[in-house]
Amino acid sequence: MITAYASHLLGTVLMAAAFILLGRGIIKRDKGRSFSPLPAFLAILGAIGFQFFIPVEGLFGRFGHLFLDLGLGMAIAAGYLAFNRVKANVLFVPGLLAILISGGVYGVGALIEWGYSGFSFEKESRVELLMELGPDDSLEEVQSLLDLYDATAIKAFPNVDLSESEDLAQYFLVTVPEKYQERLVYALDADDENVDQVAQNGVIELTNPEALKVDRTPIDRYIVDDPFVSQQWYASSLQYNEVYKLIQNQAPVRKAKVAIVDTGVDGVHEDISGVYTKSGGLGDRDKHSHGTHCAGLAGAATNNGKGVASLNLDGRFITLSGYPALDERGRGTDQRVAQAIIDAAEGGADVISMSLGGPALFGPPKAQKDAIEYALKRGAIVVVAAGNSNDDARRYSPANIPGVITVAAVDPNLRKASFSNTNNGLRMPIAAPGVDILSSTPGGNYQSFNGTSMATPLVSGLVGMLRAYNPDISAEEAYRIIESTGTQVPETAKIGKVINPLEAIKAVLE
Repeated sequence: MITAYASHLLGTVLMAAAFILLGRGIIKRDKGRSFSPLPAFLAILGAIGFQFFIPVEGLFGRFGHLFLDLGLGMAIAAGYLAFNRVKANVLFVPGLLAILISGGVYGVGALIEWGYSGFSFEKESRVELLMELGPDDSLEEVQSLLDLYDATAIKAFPNVDLSESEDLAQYFLVTVPEKYQERLVYALDADDENVDQVAQNGVIELTNPEALKVDRTPIDRYIVDDPFVSQQWYASSLQYNEVYKLIQNQAPVRKAKVAIVDTGVDGVHEDISGVYTKSGGLGDRDKHSHGTHCAGLAGAATNNGKGVASLNLDGRFITLSGYPALDERGRGTDQRVAQAIIDAAEGGADVISMSLGGPALFGPPKAQKDAIEYALKRGAIVVVAAGNSNDDARRYSPANIPGVITVAAVDPNLRKASFSNTNNGLRMPIAAPGVDILSSTPGGNYQSFNGTSMATPLVSGLVGMLRAYNPDISAEEAYRIIESTGTQVPETAKIGKVINPLEAIKAVLE
């Protein structure tokens, strides 16, 4: 196996050997013997040709390296001549000139930022790829290609083995210098015997829709004592008070676990700690706020004299857990999102709530798709945001992944929020409030956010309630209930019906 650096060294050695061959001929001629220069010139041409197979970035880098090896080759051969007491200047002078030209080429290239990055004083930029091998293939079978381009690879999802998923178990996270990315992808794509697919480890980033405010004048008098419930306009629209009256004497079969795949969850928040179950990792804290906000909407402890209200009356129906897919800046990757889904599924999630996503014009990233399929097979119901680009959710992932419930957002008039993507082209569309939504944020605080990100956990919490009453309910059955009992609105044809928690819970109780 030849690494990129080793191939550079081999190029220098070949060049030196070719010029030493020429030097041997010069020695013969100096001693009055005849020699044919053709083999030496062919060897030099071969060494020059090899230079164009060495991974080098940019035209200046290519010719800089060529002149450097020419110079070194001639300088080494000049030393060989000097050792044999033959005039060495015939090779030493042009060799020195070639080395000086090489330095000039590198210098010009560096000045116009088009040079050979191998001589840059800046840290080499590297990118991540997701590579999937076939179920019968091993990393060793592609290691020579990875070495050639100075790439490293590790298991992308080490907690999944072949018996659990032949797809996820064969993903590798490949890190490669940016300058070699295209060539490595091309080489791996060509190795269809071992490599099923390779793609960049795409970046996902939270988007903030326009700030919208609504009138929070209390409409209902609630039977719960959460101090901010009167500021939750959606609690009135979704008839939370009537739901509380229905379920206050109804015991669930068991608590349903709702997993928040997001920026993590502040598990010690005053309105969450009583219903929070640690995931055992970084998901139990939130340096952003998005995940904690979503958690409060899905299942904040209700009727506890603190904060906001959810459907989780007395904390009897839902437990919450956080799984980190995004960092403190709200950014993540396809691999990190997929890993969070896998962890949530293996943690026994009844519902996985995902208020994240990004454009996917040519279909969803396969790693996300495989991870969601893995979660569905383990019995989780996956609820995802439609997106905040006022576009078609079919062009966004994970909204467009088969098997998920995709949530659009409505305003207080139950019309499509101006920012919300439409989801009518997807198999399981539904809608929920997503404008000026008050919920928990880290440090015992409360804020209002806008987005399909907020609508999604409202649906996840409702699906969690259905699972609490019927632990065996499938994703298809849960969707049929929330869709058939949903409220028809003016734009249902674009975004589906708006959830009606009261009627949905009545349906599962029947």
